[in-house]
Order: sequence, then structure tokens, then C-alpha cells
Amino acid sequence: MTLGEKIKFYRRKLNLSQEELANKCKLSRNAIYNYENNKRTPTISILEAIAESLNQSTSDLLDDDDNTNFYSNKLRLSKAIDKDIENTINADETKIVDYELEMNELYKKYFFDLFNWKTINMKNHDYFKFILSICPLHEVDHLTEEDINELSILFNRFLNLKFHERNCLNEHEHIDHGSSKQYEKNNFLATTTK
Repeated sequence: MTLGEKIKFYRRKLNLSQEELANKCKLSRNAIYNYENNKRTPTISILEAIAESLNQSTSDLLDDDDNTNFYSNKLRLSKAIDKDIENTINADETKIVDYELEMNELYKKYFFDLFNWKTINMKNHDYFKFILSICPLHEVDHLTEEDINELSILFNRFLNLKFHERNCLNEHEHIDHGSSKQYEKNNFLATTTK
């Protein structure tokens, strides 16, 4: 029996019309007619759909001549390609996870060293601009160069104030509430915005 004859035989055995088989396979009735009359040859995926709808294996539908070898070789190749694609996807997912773990380890190990190396010789203004450039806040996007200059001066003043407070506390002095203006006036209000 030819492939078309086998499709017709198993279809009739299940008491299915061409229309019913076509609906099960999501094909047209005309396609089933052409396959049964050997006017067209189904692709591997269509052959698998027909075989499944007829409760048969694809090898049961294939006839005994060279078409059997043709389809079985194509079927094996198709399955091998599918398996290779699946292995590639799994390998890529594993590589991504491994890469993320490796990058997290490198980040933990080197971040502060790299940060210090990048910023150690920066002036306060440049340091502040650098900090703002890596800041993920949306509020930073609209700042002008003048805004950044003013903010860097304020940042520098706050750093100096904190430095003086610590020095005073370390020397067992106490900065009284409201007397920090003395420190501001004497030590770091000399820098002005332009």
C-alpha cells in the first residue's frame, strides 16, 4: 500500500470522513483528498498530525518502498535538530546563570577597589559629578551644569561640616546646637557659586 492508501485505510477504519480528519489535523478537506490520492506528499509535521489523528505511528503510515527511508531519515533529522535546539537553549540559560554569578562575585570582590581607583584623585566637584552620573534617579536627568556646580559646593560644605563635627567630638568637644554657623563661617563658606 502507498502512503495515501494507508491514510485512507486507517481513516475509514475509524469511520472518519475526509472533512472530519481534516478538522482533527487542522487541514483542509482538499489536502486530505490530495494526500490519499498521492497527488501531494505531506511534510513531516503534517504526517505526524495525520498519524496522531488516526491513532497510528508515522512508521505505520509509511509504505514499504523508498518513501519509508526518506521519511524516517527526515524524521530522525527533525528530532535531532529539535533536541539540539533544546540543548542549546538549556546551555544558554546555564551560561547566563553562571555569568551572572561570576559577575556578582567580581562585583563584590572589586567594586570598592575600582571605585576608589576611579575617584581617588578627583576634586570634590568632579567626584560629585561622577556620583550623579552613576545615580539611577530620574531627578538627576534634568540637572544643568550650573545645578551640578551648586550641588557640588553644597556637598563639599556638608563634608567639611561633618569632618569638623567629628574632629570636635573626637577631641571631646561638643558642638552646641546652633553653633555650627561658627564652623561654617570660619572654615568652608569661602567657596561661592558663580
